[in-house]
Amino acid sequence: MARRKYSFWFMPGGAVEQKFSQLIVQLAQRYASPVFPPHITLLGSIEAHEQEIVRQAQDLASLIHSFSVQLTNVAFTPAYYQALFVKVDPSAEIVAAYQQVSKLFPANQQTAYMPHLSLLYGDLSIAIKQKIIEEIGEHFADRFEVDTLHLYLTEGAASDWQSIRVLPLR
Repeated sequence: MARRKYSFWFMPGGAVEQKFSQLIVQLAQRYASPVFPPHITLLGSIEAHEQEIVRQAQDLASLIHSFSVQLTNVAFTPAYYQALFVKVDPSAEIVAAYQQVSKLFPANQQTAYMPHLSLLYGDLSIAIKQKIIEEIGEHFADRFEVDTLHLYLTEGAASDWQSIRVLPLR
């Protein structure tokens, strides 16, 4: 069986999930962008066999305690998958979760972990991104509990991404 690309996500639930799902869909329709579920990537682009990554996901989930996530300011980068996003307060808990996943997958470490919840993917001008921020506001004060780790198959287009497992945190 071939190695495929997977990602570990934290996802909001309830009213926060609904709010950001609707916003992502609205922005995607307006800017011809992909629709994706609201999530905070803990680590992405992990190449593995499914059986192996499921086992590693179970190990990882057992090491991470449930915690609360605080959203903050809207920002953007030139990167396609970080075109427009809401920053996540880099709490001790989310940083500890990233340190745990980095021990399991040292080759996938990023130079600096920037937890965020994406709102829009794409190659858009700075002017368009600034216009969107003016419309939606530059700050979100939403908070949600993270008590599960989501393992997603993240190959191909965002519309092809698939949930593989949802694992309870410690």
